[in-house]
Amino acid sequence: MPRIHVLSNSRVYVHARNEHPPPHFHVIGPGWEVVIYIHTLKIRKGSAPSSDLEEALSWAAINQEYLLAKWREFNERDS
Repeated sequence: MPRIHVLSNSRVYVHARNEHPPPHFHVIGPGWEVVIYIHTLKIRKGSAPSSDLEEALSWAAINQEYLLAKWREFNERDS
């Protein structure tokens, strides 16, 4: 799973190859993981400390296009 960004207490990842839609990303910190939909920034599963989650969501709101581009880059499917 490629790491695409480093936050103060966590890392942001997008799975590569054949990841299931809809587009989402993973934020992993010490002892926790949360999966967040790119388009809505809603939590799909998991939990995180509120300050870490707030930082991740703030970063993601500014970088949604980048996240979506990475999702597409890593998950292109043959037509």
